[in-house]
Amino acid sequence: MENLKKNSYCLLVGFLFLLGIFLRTKLYITNNVFEDDECRLAITMLGKTLWQMFLPLGYAQSAPPVFMFFSKLFAEVLGYSEIVLKFIPFVSSILGIYFFYLLCKDYFSKKISIILCLFLFVLNHNFIVYSSVFKQYSTDILFSVLCLYILPKINVIKLSIKKYVLLILSLILLPFISLPSLFFIAGFCIQNLINNFKNKEFYKRIFWFLIPFTLVMLVYYVFNLLPSKLNMDEIFPNYWVDGFCRLSLISILRLVACNLKFIFMPNNLILFQFVLFVWGFILCVLDKSETKNRSLFILLTFFFVFLASLLKLYPLSGRVGLFLSPLIILIMLIPLDKAKFPKIKYWTALLFLILSFYQYSLGHILKYANNAEVFGYSPKNLTMYLKENFNAKEDIILCNPASAASYIFYSSKYNLNTENNYEMSFESTDRDGVYNYFNNLKKNQKYWLYMIKDYRRAKVFPYILEWLENKKILYYKKERNSYLIYFEN
Repeated sequence: MENLKKNSYCLLVGFLFLLGIFLRTKLYITNNVFEDDECRLAITMLGKTLWQMFLPLGYAQSAPPVFMFFSKLFAEVLGYSEIVLKFIPFVSSILGIYFFYLLCKDYFSKKISIILCLFLFVLNHNFIVYSSVFKQYSTDILFSVLCLYILPKINVIKLSIKKYVLLILSLILLPFISLPSLFFIAGFCIQNLINNFKNKEFYKRIFWFLIPFTLVMLVYYVFNLLPSKLNMDEIFPNYWVDGFCRLSLISILRLVACNLKFIFMPNNLILFQFVLFVWGFILCVLDKSETKNRSLFILLTFFFVFLASLLKLYPLSGRVGLFLSPLIILIMLIPLDKAKFPKIKYWTALLFLILSFYQYSLGHILKYANNAEVFGYSPKNLTMYLKENFNAKEDIILCNPASAASYIFYSSKYNLNTENNYEMSFESTDRDGVYNYFNNLKKNQKYWLYMIKDYRRAKVFPYILEWLENKKILYYKKERNSYLIYFEN
């Protein structure tokens, strides 16, 4: 019987590993196109040296310097193709599965808790999607898992001088790989302070860490992070404002609810997720067992994340908050792991988990077989068609603001060289603003509309398509949610 349980456990874990690797690999191979934000990041690399990756990127983009350094290094050697620039996020996502499994084994005593926790990680929509997106979010998730796995085990007093120096160098380098690691580093320092409060040697050691760490982070902030933030605020003012918390219960609940809804999409029963999260958080606070050190690390990390959001230093919203996802998954499984079978608490926690994640079904898995359901943009094919049919002597290309980066990157990649291209400039993004722009276009002129993406909060596609209803359409192509339209005014 014991062997059967062990074999069943190994088979389930192996199956989840293979499933996670398959889904991510399938998407990585088939999603050979950049979305607008990826184009922006890729454009910032062009014409710059490797070492300029440690400076502000511009174009409203910010990414860890080490991530950018190695991305550019690969691109310079292998070419600026989608599959090359997505390689680091893809590998990070695969490694994340393995280290998250090790993390679960450390945190949980019940095998069912480990399996369910790994299941939630493997099938998380955002983890799968961002494994095939040229951004740093998969790397952030990986290093969050590594911080959770490694840092709570380290007591600086017990390290040899050689190991302590290596630790200092590693912690100084870490924010250049993943900026959110700062929250885990802060939690690690305070945890060690609490555990070694009366030890004089600790204060000597922490001093020799904090001085170089603070100086390096100050230089990083002044010459990279602050200019990047100012550039972002100038181009997209108040873009992340919804991610900042205020000292009010409603604000905190709203922020938690929004993040749960985003992190665990398409599962929309966030009430059950919220109950599990609060339940697990309380168990961390009350933890007096041998796992109390890990619980303390979790609580301290959340405290610093909350503080950064409160002080408007780091938004906790959408994809920039994904680094917290592994931690939230762990907390939500704590009630099941701590509850004794077959007590009412155990069955309640299990029921809430099922209701929270009922959308992780076969249909959820199968949709990743068709990346058109996951990525709704098609700049590559539309740009290639535009190049083949564009008449530089007669035609003008217009692209909406949300599609500008896609046009710049792919027109450069496919040598679509023309000065007859313009970004649409609307007085406002309502119907009147869009109509006013198009009504002022030159008469008896042929235009190509290059519309790859529409901003969610300021949609213009519906008004443009409505305005075109009475125009002579020479070519109309819709691929996924992108449009290429040729018309005569």
